[in-house]
Amino acid sequence: MGRKIPHSFIQELLSRVDIVDIVSHYLTLKQVGRNFTALCPFHAERTPSFVVSPEKQIFKCFGCGVGGNAITFVEKYENLSFPEAVKRVAELAGIELPSAFSEDEKVTEVEEAGLTAAKYFHSELHQISHYLEERGVSQIEAERFLIGFAPRGYARKLNIKTEVAKELGLLNERGKEFFAERLIIPIFSHSGKVIAFAGRTLKKESSLPKYVNSPESSLFKKNSTLYGFYQAKETIMKERKVFIVEGYFDVISLHQLGVRNCVAPMGTSLTENHVRIIKRYAEKPVLMFDGDKAGRKATLRSAGLFLQKGVEPFVIRLPEEEDPDSLSRKNPSRMRELLSSPLPFIDWSILVAKELEETEKPTFLREVAQVVAPLKTLNPFIYKHYISKLSAEFGIEESWIRLNSYTFRHRKEEGTVENPVPPHEKAFLRALLEGKFQLPLEVSPNIFVSSEVSRVYSIIRNSEFQDPTLLQAEFPELSSFISEVLFSDFSEEEMKMAVCRILCKELERRLKKLNDFKEKKELKNLIFSLRRGNLNALTCALSRTTN
Repeated sequence: MGRKIPHSFIQELLSRVDIVDIVSHYLTLKQVGRNFTALCPFHAERTPSFVVSPEKQIFKCFGCGVGGNAITFVEKYENLSFPEAVKRVAELAGIELPSAFSEDEKVTEVEEAGLTAAKYFHSELHQISHYLEERGVSQIEAERFLIGFAPRGYARKLNIKTEVAKELGLLNERGKEFFAERLIIPIFSHSGKVIAFAGRTLKKESSLPKYVNSPESSLFKKNSTLYGFYQAKETIMKERKVFIVEGYFDVISLHQLGVRNCVAPMGTSLTENHVRIIKRYAEKPVLMFDGDKAGRKATLRSAGLFLQKGVEPFVIRLPEEEDPDSLSRKNPSRMRELLSSPLPFIDWSILVAKELEETEKPTFLREVAQVVAPLKTLNPFIYKHYISKLSAEFGIEESWIRLNSYTFRHRKEEGTVENPVPPHEKAFLRALLEGKFQLPLEVSPNIFVSSEVSRVYSIIRNSEFQDPTLLQAEFPELSSFISEVLFSDFSEEEMKMAVCRILCKELERRLKKLNDFKEKKELKNLIFSLRRGNLNALTCALSRTTN
């Protein structure tokens, strides 16, 4: 899946862009001294811990630990691959990509085949024009979403390699046409590539499933792909608001109504990954699911995911037995009215609870209490407001509501153990990264306590020294750590002493292997000098040895 990007171009790109300009395209930055700060887009927080350094051209969140350069930021924020992030940064900066930029052949082949298939299916749409008329889908929206039809024998017409067709889900494992005689809805990646398909049956009475989707692949992951996101992205970023619906035609019908900032999960429930993506782009998520009991459950579950990220969701309550698609077509003026006045989640909860049977009410209120529980730690003020409202509306004790909620805690990923980096190792690495001191001898990577320091040192030692931002670009998994090191506050004297300490450790390692008394004595004298901060003593000794 790797793509070849000229190293010289990455270097040129990072030298020409200003990270403050790039980040400002997504976040509102506030200058504080020499740096800029903002609320971190990658985790919930009330006090800004996200810092951008124009001097070092890096960013770092001291809350969640994420950090890197301009490319890393765009990669994480827009959920892009590294090559896509390079393209996006170049686009934002108005820098032309080099002709030498080449993509992985297999990835390119699959993406090109996806677009070819989508265009072919779209060209066959005339065969089911009556169905589109029944659904009220205009030609404009059919073109915007590249809706199509898959006639029998499409595999032969497309002439796509079998393995590529299977990757896209056009053929099943037995090599049979998967979408024959179905309406086709291409699935776009968030950067606009056709990566999969959905097919809807056109037979009113059939034992076949109404919808079938391409299976997941290296390019298509249901839990992190939102239908309509590519078409909606610019509007979402502009309005900082997104409508979240359940189905493909819900998205299409709302677009037709002029609502361009709507998305839907891929035939599954909303996931934590979906919420993480939405949170980066929108401050106001609006849930708009079906008006039935299942829609109510989906609303509770989805609201819980947003509240776990410290985001307060809004809800549009549709009439029972209606969904966004049906109501947009039957009564567009009513749909527009509902769209203009979404309810805060707690107000929606109260409204629903009031209309429930008395026997159902306690269970529903218990579910609401559990959903809002994360706010107890993330935003105690809103949590107290929610609990007070529920108590006042239904005449129940706040203690009952609190008792029926669970305690929410941030948990680290299973199996991860935090090992703090010793300050002197961090100071040593910063000195190396900034070129403050030249090492007079090589040290073993095994002498470091921190595995991250050991790895970064090994990379520097085994290659021509690169600018720290280039190291971040080449080794994105170390990007946050390198930012943390560069943001660490050490004086030049502290960095010098850290270098001396590491060199001492290396000489002590070598001392254990010596047998000659004279050599041991000389090495001990050097160690003594280094402990006192005399770095020149080692340089001079090595110079004498060389001569």
